[in-house]
Amino acid sequence: MAVGGDHRLLNDPTHYTYGADWQRVFQVVPELLEPLAPDWASYEQDQHRAIEALRAYAERGIAAVESRLVENLSGVSQGTPGIGFQGAELEHQIAVALQSSVHLACVVTWVVLEDEEAFDSGNVALMFVDALGRVVRWTRIEPASVSEVGGAWADGCWVEMDEWLEGNIGPEYQIGGSCGGLLFESMRDA
Repeated sequence: MAVGGDHRLLNDPTHYTYGADWQRVFQVVPELLEPLAPDWASYEQDQHRAIEALRAYAERGIAAVESRLVENLSGVSQGTPGIGFQGAELEHQIAVALQSSVHLACVVTWVVLEDEEAFDSGNVALMFVDALGRVVRWTRIEPASVSEVGGAWADGCWVEMDEWLEGNIGPEYQIGGSCGGLLFESMRDA
């Protein structure tokens, strides 16, 4: 298992063979979950801000959303109103963007897991995790792409990568998950 931006490789099977319970590695090496923000207060403030924006949208609709986001999604900011999303699709895309901002605020590091499926498919699991080691989003990538993820992470542009944008939502961030309630309540209303 390669972990985080400095590519720690945890490959000693006598210490790091957890199978499906791979997240136990964070109990052994908890410093892997240090937040990106300079301190915990900043990390928590970013989360709070993103959650409040999503909550405001769920309660008050499009009027509660930053005009810049609405303009970008509707095509107004490109000088082509009507070309972007409109009506119900615009509202859905706003909810998706706000949900993504909450997910982004929760991520503290990334993990590459070479599991049984990796040996079968040839693709490793790339997971973005929160401060408690819960998977926020995940996908499968070719091992050769891991260095690209590392570079994007270092450059701060990983949130623009398809691996993030199109990644699967982790179990705790889905409906019924410990972190998913508000997110999906807002998505349902949109």
